[in-house]
Amino acid sequence: MDKNKLHLIPQPVIDCAENLISAHQDHIRDTYILRLEAIRDYCDYAIKSSSNTKPFNLSLKKKSTHRQ
Repeated sequence: MDKNKLHLIPQPVIDCAENLISAHQDHIRDTYILRLEAIRDYCDYAIKSSSNTKPFNLSLKKKSTHRQ
């Protein structure tokens, strides 16, 4: 990884990676690996979806229960 871009990585992601390196128990390591893979997959999805106007297709508005 380019050390010049390290400041762009959110601190919780860095902490997770560092904890993975220092974890001694397999189940703890597996949890950190799972978290980092989920972060990577989400970032890949966001980059691939960036050409859309709504990259995540999430509705932030609460659905109205008012009937017309």
